[in-house]
Amino acid sequence: MDNLSERLRRIRWGPLQQRRRRGLRRLHDALAQTGFHNRYWMGMGMLLGCIRHGEPMPWDSDADFGFLEKDLKRFRRAMGALEDKEFRLRPVSVNNDGTESKWAFRYQGVKYEFYLFRTVGSRLRWYYHAHKPSIEVVNEIDAHDLSEIDLYGRRWLKPEDHEVYLEALYGDWRTPDPQYCYWKDCQATIIRRPWTGVQRRRVRSTPSPLRPFLSWR
Repeated sequence: MDNLSERLRRIRWGPLQQRRRRGLRRLHDALAQTGFHNRYWMGMGMLLGCIRHGEPMPWDSDADFGFLEKDLKRFRRAMGALEDKEFRLRPVSVNNDGTESKWAFRYQGVKYEFYLFRTVGSRLRWYYHAHKPSIEVVNEIDAHDLSEIDLYGRRWLKPEDHEVYLEALYGDWRTPDPQYCYWKDCQATIIRRPWTGVQRRRVRSTPSPLRPFLSWR
């Protein structure tokens, strides 16, 4: 975290925790004006931090969300609301089969990631892609209901039984593990394989002519 890019972000926008709080409120309020409101939920590392620490982990510069495949059209229509609020869309993760699986937006040096969840029988499936090594990770958990959680003065959705959800991903989630690596250690993983879709990543929005100069946003 203590690198040149992060130091520049601190100078321009303030400490990570402040930028993340500001960005999450801005994201929530933007999506609340769209048909995607209450169609997504917090999960993974973001939920882990909120349950274990009462807010996202201090060092975490990612915010993780999920949504169902049936709401993909709603999500696509809502993307413009985020871009209007200066959330920059990053290259989209594409599975080995050519379908899109994750969209990431960056705002003031914090990344906001939206994972697509497919219904497979009574379970939910999502994909994670690592770059070094280039690997596709397929994960599944039991389908779950949603309930609300308060964060930064906003009401968000999360898996209703968050303890069962976190145990399915992390095992002993109450004990911090500084060696944890998501693509290697996630207990919900059912398949690991080489990722060929890395060559098909693409951006859905119109690039800004200033983007090359703002790549560290």
